[in-house]
Amino acid sequence: MPLLEIKNLQLDFGRGAKALRAVDGVSLRLEASETLCLVGESGSGKSVTALSVARLVPSPPAHYVGGEILVEGRDVLKMSKPELREIRGGVVSYVFQEPGASLNPVFRVGHQIKESLKLHRPTAATDTEVIRLLKLVGIPAPESRIKSYPHEMSGGMQQRVMIAMALASQPKLLIADEPTTALDVTIQAQIIELLRELKQRLGMAILLITHNLGIVGDLADRVAVMYAGQIVETDAARELLQRPLHPYTRALMHSVPSLTAHVERLTAIPGNVPRLGAFPGGCRFHPRCPIARSECANAIPELVEVEPQRWVRCPLWQT
Repeated sequence: MPLLEIKNLQLDFGRGAKALRAVDGVSLRLEASETLCLVGESGSGKSVTALSVARLVPSPPAHYVGGEILVEGRDVLKMSKPELREIRGGVVSYVFQEPGASLNPVFRVGHQIKESLKLHRPTAATDTEVIRLLKLVGIPAPESRIKSYPHEMSGGMQQRVMIAMALASQPKLLIADEPTTALDVTIQAQIIELLRELKQRLGMAILLITHNLGIVGDLADRVAVMYAGQIVETDAARELLQRPLHPYTRALMHSVPSLTAHVERLTAIPGNVPRLGAFPGGCRFHPRCPIARSECANAIPELVEVEPQRWVRCPLWQT
């Protein structure tokens, strides 16, 4: 039994004629101790999908129209509030982007970590455990940092505090939503390396949300590429990065700067991700696709298995 299995998830914002479909038939599977990267541009629906795992999307305005979200075989969409409180933190923990906006500026970081411990591991809510968690995520001099306020720490240190808070409850699944946003390249590499080390040491599964395929190869076991509310390609990380099949995946790969080749101008994907309620007919990527054909505007592609364990949503792969 997988740790997390999302089956045909459909989520709308609003109701009736004004409903806007933000997540459209998304299916994902994550095994214990596995790392899955969910990749796509801003506005693709990645964060909404991730927040749905613990039903954190406010409802209303969000409405779960269909599908299942199975965490350890239990459907989150059918859970009561007490059951959800067990799942949130106890099984699934989150690391949100922009830690400066997630940490409370008026409380010391030690107090905030201890608050998470009190909720999920009351007997461990001690300064000793907080210091251990800060050491675990690589914060120097944790005995003094426990008394720091968030504004007294750098963005990288704040993100490490957020990871320590997420680990306080000893979750089985860590969902990291753009954990390197607003950090410089050196600190980004340190955070990714930290996540890799924690996964190996603690044996937890990781769902990493990112728009940067450049950081995927170092961490992911599998990759799912998302566009306009749909999964368009999924495969093992190495195979997908070496031989992307969907035009959108290829475009994302080409937009990653090369460390060896000299180019005067970076490759960009023309246009923008379509707004909710303004998705084009047929393949949703076809207005931006460099190899689109006339049938791409008419055919609504399904996610098909074109090779063993490799799924692609593209009219050119339907046969």
